[in-house]
Amino acid sequence: MAMENNPSCGDFWMIMADLESENPVANIAAMNHASALIGGGKLPEPLLVRRLIAGLLSNLAKPHHEIAVKRGFHSILKAIWTAIISNNMNMDSSARSEALHAILCYLMDRAFLRIQRHGSMVRMFTVPDQLTAVKIMCTFFRSSPGIINDARCVRAFASLMLSPHAAVVCACAGALPSLSLVVPGFGFTMARAYCHILIVLPPQSSLQISSVILMLERLKQISTTMVDHPGFNDLAMHVLGALANHNFAVRKKVLNLAVSLLTPGNVSDVLRFLKNELDLAATANIPIEYQHMLEEAIRECHSAYPESIILFIQDPMYSVFSDCFRYVKDIMDRNPMLRAQLLRGLLRALRHVKSSPVCAAAVWAISVCSESQLEAIGSMDAILCLFGDLLDRRDKEKLILEAGEVEHEYMLPSDYYGVKDRDAQGDHLKPWMMEMEELLFVHIGLTQQADGSYSIASSSKCSGSEDVSFFIPSLDHTDNLEVLLQSGDVLLADVVESILSMLQEKANELE
Repeated sequence: MAMENNPSCGDFWMIMADLESENPVANIAAMNHASALIGGGKLPEPLLVRRLIAGLLSNLAKPHHEIAVKRGFHSILKAIWTAIISNNMNMDSSARSEALHAILCYLMDRAFLRIQRHGSMVRMFTVPDQLTAVKIMCTFFRSSPGIINDARCVRAFASLMLSPHAAVVCACAGALPSLSLVVPGFGFTMARAYCHILIVLPPQSSLQISSVILMLERLKQISTTMVDHPGFNDLAMHVLGALANHNFAVRKKVLNLAVSLLTPGNVSDVLRFLKNELDLAATANIPIEYQHMLEEAIRECHSAYPESIILFIQDPMYSVFSDCFRYVKDIMDRNPMLRAQLLRGLLRALRHVKSSPVCAAAVWAISVCSESQLEAIGSMDAILCLFGDLLDRRDKEKLILEAGEVEHEYMLPSDYYGVKDRDAQGDHLKPWMMEMEELLFVHIGLTQQADGSYSIASSSKCSGSEDVSFFIPSLDHTDNLEVLLQSGDVLLADVVESILSMLQEKANELE
């Protein structure tokens, strides 16, 4: 039936009076009257359309109307929308646009409320409804950035990011960069929410691995927009929780994303997590590929923030120690699975140390290899047992000198080990590097493999029942370390004191 405007008809004017009344009975009567007229093909005159829409919307907002009544008002709005779209109303373009905008805002508000109510289930909507939800969420995030603090909105968008339908995931991925620029905290909040949902999703969920990989890549691309968020330091650890997904491709992207979120404030926690994960992977029946991924991530952490690992030797006064530190650090970074064996081996072999640079590097390596609280405490006890006299002597020296530091350049004797100062090409020879190699390769049993990696010779490994990290060593007067400590090396004492402080801090953090 064709619809028509009837300007002479006063019915819609009567309807308006009842719609705008505070009397619920009059409101319902107006609804029934309007439904009958529109159903019979009659439409309000153009000048009245905007007012009629406003009246319908105000009734939809009234809390005392029952759901069935609101459905009636909603049906009238849809009929008016259809009539306007079909050009059945003789309206000018401006009035037409205003009317459509008013109805569209209502429909979007209604859809938005539905999304909020069913945030965790929105990924189960039909594909068209999910795509519509993405558009609606984007519109509301842009117009009202504050809704990023609404957990329901965050959960809904993150759920859409994990949709089983690639088209929906692509729509979300496409929206992330622009929303991250206009909505403060958007990238950070969505990355955290996405990884949380990824962790808790049951295994039977219909996840598309390619979609997860796409989303993790996109989150990495926008990671620079997250750095100003107050909680950014904690984000890498939230992301690493997604390693609970056992798909190798997903795990690789999770590790890549976590490494892109490193800061000086979180690199230690990330390293500790990765090393623990590596230890678990080594003892469980987990393919070697995952272990290699973890090792690579650990190397990237060390590469990104080397200064956070050995910050205290940046002082030029300790430059003589740096070669040995970096030598052993490079081996540890590239072979993180050797941590436990190196810890035991270094504690056993420490008595063979002859020079301060090698001694300082060995003590530092012991502190880094001490990952658990018990290991940190055990290592502190061992170091204090060996270096207690040296540290006491240093404390007394500080009291006597009052200045607290001995101001002289630290020098090693030129005839150390009887090696010349320079080789044939005029380059300095560093005999303590030879000693460093002797400590690692002879006394501990480190061997280099064909691929460049390192391992500990089986004959040098400790039995599983022997926990050498709690081994309290003692020195014989013939041990090299005893002779070294008698020299009263002040810089060695300062380095050992710094390392003990690091171990104490680590033990406190692991409580």
